[in-house]
Amino acid sequence: MSNHKFLNLPAERSDPQTSRYLILPIPYEGTVCFLSGTARGPEAVLSVSDQMEHFDEELLIDFTQRGIATLPPIPSANTPGEEFERIYSTVKQYDFFRTGQFPIILGGEHSVTPPIVRAAAEVYEDLSVLQFDAHADLRDSYTGGRYSHASAMRRVLDWTTHLVQVGIRSFSEEEYRDCPERIQHILTPKMLTENRTEYCNRILCGLTEHVYLTIDVDVFDPSIAPGTGTPEPGGLDWLQVTGLLRTICTTKKVVGADIVETMPLGGCNVITEFLTARLASKIIAYTS
Repeated sequence: MSNHKFLNLPAERSDPQTSRYLILPIPYEGTVCFLSGTARGPEAVLSVSDQMEHFDEELLIDFTQRGIATLPPIPSANTPGEEFERIYSTVKQYDFFRTGQFPIILGGEHSVTPPIVRAAAEVYEDLSVLQFDAHADLRDSYTGGRYSHASAMRRVLDWTTHLVQVGIRSFSEEEYRDCPERIQHILTPKMLTENRTEYCNRILCGLTEHVYLTIDVDVFDPSIAPGTGTPEPGGLDWLQVTGLLRTICTTKKVVGADIVETMPLGGCNVITEFLTARLASKIIAYTS
């Protein structure tokens, strides 16, 4: 088990009982179908996080004031279905959606998201999900399983119909055929680049009061986030993503988030791990 804590904060600011924010690592990659290594993502993110400043340069605040605790990682199960149940039961046990604590999950592959959404939807009946991703993830099953990373958002739809998809630039014929309404309403990087204000308003209109964020790092262009399992050209940049996050977090009640699909490249190339850690710090700052 890792000894790394997010930001390596002192005990008085990293107590799980008193901290507002809880970092939960889920190093799972049981259904990857291209490049492997996302199971090492959470540990790699935690290990570089202590190199970040605790002062947010936009909001001019110390975002650690309300406490940020790092929980033990959830061990991987033998099958995707068992992993779903293990994540769901662990989240229910922590019960942070009822207590008002704010979870930030570090994946691992994107299949970790649906059981978290299920637990959140049991607390917030109006829950909506804002997905940042290169891929639609709307297949009903993939490589023989309904709990595949490529089916993550299709499973999310089992728990809420309020899904807004941003940054998508890759989807299959099957997804286009089976989920035409979803595909027609995705927001591509091209849309956001050409008219940010219009499409930001569309995002806000598609979300309910309570929002769960799920961020696959391949939403970013591979030039700034190369360490991910399926990099797609033409992605969003840092300011586009953080600008949207700031708007959402200051307009809606964001109740939790996950950041998934970080795949360490090894050596001195820690660009994506550092970006993921910074992204987590931004979500904390924007919701403080």
